[in-house]
Amino acid sequence: MKLIFSSDKRLSEDTRMMKRLYRAESSDYATESFIFALQYLWFHEDKWLELARIDNYEHEKGRIGVHIHKFGTHFVEFREMSFTEAEQFALAVGEKIKQKILLGDYDGKN
Repeated sequence: MKLIFSSDKRLSEDTRMMKRLYRAESSDYATESFIFALQYLWFHEDKWLELARIDNYEHEKGRIGVHIHKFGTHFVEFREMSFTEAEQFALAVGEKIKQKILLGDYDGKN
């Protein structure tokens, strides 16, 4: 893989969005010629927590496609979306999880 783009953008004092985009050298890693990962991070209780990650890396049992990892769970949701759509979705999911944690209403399932 060849790195095309990487950024670590501070969204606020306690949140960041990390983005990486690679060109795939073979079809072993993804169905697309590009591989990406987006991470919504929140600084809470003296550590950075990954609240949401969306990527199209190979997942369990060789399944390939865009999927969403959410804080506190091993379950992933596969969903078709572009790199640009994934960025907006990661932001929305991360913010929702952050608010639920602050309200004491997050159990990793909602």
